[in-house]
Formats: sequence, C-alpha cells, structure tokens
Amino acid sequence: MDENLLNRISSFGVLGYPIDKIIFLLDPPDPDTLRAELDTPGSEAYNAYQKGKATGEYSLDKALFDEATKNKDIDANDRMRARLHLDKIDNKIKTKFDL
Repeated sequence: MDENLLNRISSFGVLGYPIDKIIFLLDPPDPDTLRAELDTPGSEAYNAYQKGKATGEYSLDKALFDEATKNKDIDANDRMRARLHLDKIDNKIKTKFDL
C-alpha cells in the first residue's frame, strides 16, 4: 500500500475518525477493498489506523495528565479518570462481545 495513503489513514486514526468517514474522505477507487483492509488485523491499513488511534488517545491522555499533575487542574483530572473508566468499559465489551 502507498506510504502516503498509510500516513493519511494514520492521521485519520489520530483524530478518531470511524472507518466510514475515512473511506468517504479518501474516496478510493475500490471502497470495499479499503474497508476490508481497515478491518483486517495485521494488514498495513489496519496497523496504520490502529497506531493512529492509539497515538491520538495517548496524546489526549498525556495532555490531561500533564494538566492535572503540573497545574493541579481538577477538571483535567476528572476528565482523565472518566476516559480511563470508559477505556475499561470498552475493553470489557470488546473482550466479551468481540466488538
């Protein structure tokens, strides 16, 4: 797969865009093939998308953590705790229902 396309997919992942939106924005000649690539663990597109999503989540969590610890921002601390709680719920759902 083209490196430029993989970088764009990763960038969309950083922003947390769903696969349908990515396909719409990229407007590939064969949307079904790209969708299959994005849904196939281990494929280049899947890995780029997942890495982008993880990078975006890390950046947000890191910013909230820094704000909460360095600036003693209670709101940032609350948002960070809520995100961690939602991550736990999402992981349980994914494990239980393979979603």
